[in-house]
Amino acid sequence: MNKSTFCKIIRILLVLMLVPASTLRAQDTPSDMSDYRGQDGKFFLFYVTGDDSGQCYGGEDNIYTDDSPLAVAAVHAGLLKANETKLVKVKVMAARNNYPSINRNGIISDQTDSSDGSYQLLPPSPDEFANAPTNMGAFIGKYDMIFLFRVTGSKEGAIWGGKDGIYTSDSEIATAAVHSGVLKLGQTGIVRIKMLPGRKSYPEFTSNGIASHSFDEWEGSYQFIKNETP
Repeated sequence: MNKSTFCKIIRILLVLMLVPASTLRAQDTPSDMSDYRGQDGKFFLFYVTGDDSGQCYGGEDNIYTDDSPLAVAAVHAGLLKANETKLVKVKVMAARNNYPSINRNGIISDQTDSSDGSYQLLPPSPDEFANAPTNMGAFIGKYDMIFLFRVTGSKEGAIWGGKDGIYTSDSEIATAAVHSGVLKLGQTGIVRIKMLPGRKSYPEFTSNGIASHSFDEWEGSYQFIKNETP
């Protein structure tokens, strides 16, 4: 770890210590739905990258045990191909008595009659959008892809860069959205974010009442695509 990266990590930790717990969000895509157990009937939207190398349980009517990996189940259900990233709609459901083994889309699911919860995978409607993750770190490598998120503008999170509209991938989206001018503080809206490769430097810049940090080389970047409607 070089000195620049170490200093950046320290700054992130200091920001998290100063931000009230109520402002911290956990909206990143989970590996499975076990943490959502008990929220039967609720729907969630996540960007998922397909994986055909793992194992899932069930799949009848696209219903899986809640500890089945979303990435594998989405390929099994036919909503994604391996390594493809798309928005997936998930319905939390109660446990079932049986989850049969099904051979579909190159994956053979396992059978089980024991589970503490279930979920069903569905294609999202055209007007449905996922809540924004904290940052775009999970999307590194998805360069030139554009993602749509619902986000509420904030000034509490740490951001790096932005002078030319480009931020490090770990810059908090809610804060960068206000800094860039696509949202006002407290405003909720749909934003378009384009993933970009890393850059050699990210100059600090003050805009819309928010001061960003400067940083040297970082592995991924993103920018907001403005003046377009979903």
